[in-house]
Amino acid sequence: MINLLSAATATPQHCLQTTDLVSALMHKVSPELINSINSLGVNQRYSTLENYAEFLTGKPGKPTSSTTQLGVAATKRCIEQWQGDPSKIGLLIAATNTPDQMLPCLASEVMGRTHGLLSRSLRTVSMQAQGCSVLLKSIEVAQWYLAANPGQMAMVLMAEAHTPYVAPLLRDEYRGFRELLRLRKDNRIDDEQFEQQRLDTTFVIQSMLFGDGAVALLVGKEEGKPEFGPISHLTNEEADDMNLLTMTSNSSHPHLKGRPQYFMRPSVPARGAHYAVTTVKNVLEHPDCPVSDLEQVDNCLIHTGSKKILDGVCSQLDLDTDSEKVHGSYEVLKRYGNLSSASTGFMLAEKNEWRGPAMVVGFGVGFTASAGIMNYN
Repeated sequence: MINLLSAATATPQHCLQTTDLVSALMHKVSPELINSINSLGVNQRYSTLENYAEFLTGKPGKPTSSTTQLGVAATKRCIEQWQGDPSKIGLLIAATNTPDQMLPCLASEVMGRTHGLLSRSLRTVSMQAQGCSVLLKSIEVAQWYLAANPGQMAMVLMAEAHTPYVAPLLRDEYRGFRELLRLRKDNRIDDEQFEQQRLDTTFVIQSMLFGDGAVALLVGKEEGKPEFGPISHLTNEEADDMNLLTMTSNSSHPHLKGRPQYFMRPSVPARGAHYAVTTVKNVLEHPDCPVSDLEQVDNCLIHTGSKKILDGVCSQLDLDTDSEKVHGSYEVLKRYGNLSSASTGFMLAEKNEWRGPAMVVGFGVGFTASAGIMNYN
């Protein structure tokens, strides 16, 4: 078992309201699609682009920060809050789904910008393209290292800059999913047109769902700090689940200039909820788990897939969506959007008071899910 010693976040300087983005695209999106955007549960997000709204209409993006810069800022703040000796940090684990470049990986890039802070001899592990459930996997890697190196600490970093990866919305008109189904049923569009426009609608949703940010967690052994307990994982329960979430390696979209492009299948909410519930139940059944059901936890920190996905997970776990147990999940979604790998880390960093156990749940690309208990006694 290891403890959470310190946690800090970093966001870009540009905060964008969903209402403002919708207003900028009002001439392109149908009323039904606007309703879908408003149902995502995202009121605002932060972007590394100072002109994100213009970028969505096809203009070149103007970045003022990056995944690596956010990761460095979160790491520095985490160490400052800890107020300990950075030389005791023997491992840096850095995860991202949105790297600034393919090589070198995020951990090396962070090391290159932290001379005088992090030891040049510490170990580094980059966990790129691991999806939204990578935080607890990273915690387990840190556990293994710390078990072999008593007295050391590990830095676990999640950094994401999703907005530059979003496909600009170049069509004259975008419709909601139900509208497209009606058009196909009435033979006003054929199957090929339906599939292309459905994909375009997905791009609109993604442009409003994701946000940019980084979180750094310092872990080690210290009494009186929250402790990571049993962790459970589930990957590709069914063979086709592997394709629920995918990212192309080289986009054909003219304005993405060959950058990767993200695709999400319609069955993600249902399968994501199933994976989350399965891993939570596995944790609760573990002999070392300090609780036997979710009634005994103070918080259930669930990855911010979307409001629909959060509602589905809460329904299957018999959690009231308006309860304090899940308030942090909906609040992070509302204020930051879907932060993929960093989402549950933001919830941990913003949890100001620990009275009892908390359940942490992540799920995403793979298709995979991880759940783990954090005990505070």
